Amino acid sequence: MAENELVYGVVRGVDAPGGPSAAEDERRLLVFAVDTRTHGAGRLLVDLAELERLDDADLPADAAVTPYVYALAGPADRVAEAYGQFAARIEAAYAQLASGVEPSALLAAAEACLVGVEALTPERLADLALLDLLADGDCAYPMPVAVPLVNGWEARGVYATDGPPDGEGPGDAWYSLIEGLLEAWLEVESVPGRDRPWTARDVERVLNDPSYAFGWTLEPRADLLATVGAFTRSLAERPEQWDAGRLEAEYRALFARLEASGRFRRGPDVPPMMSVADWLDAQLARIRRLRGG
Repeated sequence: MAENELVYGVVRGVDAPGGPSAAEDERRLLVFAVDTRTHGAGRLLVDLAELERLDDADLPADAAVTPYVYALAGPADRVAEAYGQFAARIEAAYAQLASGVEPSALLAAAEACLVGVEALTPERLADLALLDLLADGDCAYPMPVAVPLVNGWEARGVYATDGPPDGEGPGDAWYSLIEGLLEAWLEVESVPGRDRPWTARDVERVLNDPSYAFGWTLEPRADLLATVGAFTRSLAERPEQWDAGRLEAEYRALFARLEASGRFRRGPDVPPMMSVADWLDAQLARIRRLRGG
């Protein structure tokens, strides 16, 4: 992603205890997001379900999950312009609401604008926020929040709350925590093996990412992982008896097609972390598992 390109995303956090060795009042803010650094628009909409899982996660008793924050980040001048378009779309919807338009009609209009969307814009991010703000006919207040970032960048967004603040403060009880969430959004990345144990999902991501064995980077990464995973499943469904040589040719042809399609952009190459032979052996093992159910 270019340095001056806007990042659109949906961000959530978990305010959790600091851990067994931490002081009683020490807290950790865990950051979870789907955004356009790694996701195309369609894949981002699909992966929002990952953020919903936080509500049912096995968290400590005094942990708290924040509302969804619909945010954009980038150079401050570009963010200000884009946020103006984003806010205008939300304000227009609330003006219709005040004039008597039913929330269900506004929800249907927002959903229609997101069908088949190929790229997020300020208006489409606003439509995504409206699906939350107007959910179930319970119209929430869109609380704005903005924080300065390093190198002249800024992050701005809104989240759903019961209403504007009653006093002189900038927002409701979530406000300060969500400021911290936006400050950390583009900087924090959970790394398996360093911050947490490896999971089966982490291993799946390695197998679906050609950078680990070939050193090639294609973006949006989440779209790439989903495409390679689906391709591997299709190989398992074919009757061929695969070996490493034929499998390598299939994957190389796939990566070439993806790069030529225009849906993906090629990033700078990176040093491979494993040999091509080991990566292909892992793919052969996965195909055997898929065939065995």
